[in-house]
Amino acid sequence: MFELKRKAIHFLGLSVPLLYCTAGKEITLVFVGIAAGCALLMEIGRFKWERFNEVVFQIVGRYAREHEQSKVTGATYYAVAAFLAVGFFSQWVAISSLLFLTLGDSAASIVGTRYGHHKIFEKSVEGSVACLAVCTVIGWILLKWVGLSGALAATVIELLPIPVDDNLRIPVAAGGLMQLLLQL
Repeated sequence: MFELKRKAIHFLGLSVPLLYCTAGKEITLVFVGIAAGCALLMEIGRFKWERFNEVVFQIVGRYAREHEQSKVTGATYYAVAAFLAVGFFSQWVAISSLLFLTLGDSAASIVGTRYGHHKIFEKSVEGSVACLAVCTVIGWILLKWVGLSGALAATVIELLPIPVDDNLRIPVAAGGLMQLLLQL
């Protein structure tokens, strides 16, 4: 149940691709820039003042993982990733890479938590297949073959035990690959 609550919050991340589609790059960049800036300031405050950290986790604790109380939160990584994606990638690459994170990573987590029995690294094969399936649909609809390569990259990056939060590494790695492929 905890993972479902967390992923419900993850779906707020859909607001960035929706804003980009409706308001354009400049307005989206302003909003995600403000969000990333505020998130980074909050993180600095949390690490500088223990009482502030306690208050923050009294409010958001039921949606956070235990390790986030002493580390940067996934929401901050998402805000920074959204700012980087919108700032540096073309519109459909940015939108695809953020949807890979919001929908693909959520599918991996929900399916992996519920049905994951076969482990690879610290993740489940079942969760990774769910991530790949969701990302493949998104990638194909938005960017055809380039999107499929991004879907595969997002799934591999989600699966690997890299010590950088997947809220940052999925959109940056998948988006970077897709942007590079579009440039070729």
